[in-house]
Order: sequence, then C-alpha cells, then structure tokens
Amino acid sequence: MIANDILLDAFTRVHESLHRTLGDITPEELVKEPHPSIGWLAWRISRVMDANVSRLSGREQLWIGEGWAARFGMPPEPADYGRSARHTREQVKSFRASAQQLLDYHDTTYERMKTYLNSISADELARELDEPQYDPRPTVAVRLVSVLENAMTNEG
Repeated sequence: MIANDILLDAFTRVHESLHRTLGDITPEELVKEPHPSIGWLAWRISRVMDANVSRLSGREQLWIGEGWAARFGMPPEPADYGRSARHTREQVKSFRASAQQLLDYHDTTYERMKTYLNSISADELARELDEPQYDPRPTVAVRLVSVLENAMTNEG
C-alpha cells in the first residue's frame, strides 16, 4: 500500500506543479525560452539527489567526499545544490561542464540512490524526519518523492 501512496504523491505533485506553473502565466511567458541551461539543470538533479540520499543514509555527500565539487570547480558546500536563493542568474549563466562530466556525477549519485532504495524497509520509508519547519513533518518516502519531483521538473 505504501508504494501506491508514494506514486499518488508523485503524480499529485506533478499535477499541482503544472497548475502552479500555468495558473497565472501570461501569453508572453508561455512562449519565453527557458532558463537555466540544460547543463545547470542536469547538475542540479544530481546535486539534489546526492544531498538528500546522503543525508537519508547517514553518509557524506559524494559532492564533498569524492571530490565532485573540485571537479566542477565549485566550493565543497553541502547546502549548495542550486536553489534559486543560492545561485544568481549570472552564476547559472556562467556554469560550464561537459555532458560526460554531468553524466559521470549523475551515474555516481544514481548508484548511491539505487543502493539506498534496495536496502530500506517499509518502516524506513515511514520514518518521520526531524524537520520541524514542515507541518506535518515529512517521512523518508515524502522526501524521496520530493527528490523525484525535482528531477522530473528539472529534467523537463
């Protein structure tokens, strides 16, 4: 049953996200070319996945522990995973990485996510996270759906 709840949560988020996106959009915005770049969005998918699965599994982020930050020429800041509050338009526009570099980082984070998902129980999915800023507090399953929603949104 929990798998059904997770899938319903994921599809509900896509539904709500599309309504938020298109709800107040102007005709001009509807045809505007997107920003940020595909490269930055690909990087962000992997960063969000890395930050979250590492936290959930109690491990150091690959971004820091395996030197991915240095490979991307960025500081090893664990909270920097591209939220708009942290990256200016100029930083996003100046982001450069090869497709192979982006795929290599993503492959590494994906393998960690697969290992984690293959090792957790229904009890772990139902575990409430210590995040009092949210009401109700999210569970591990809710957090994983958030990571999935981020990936779906940014992957386009």
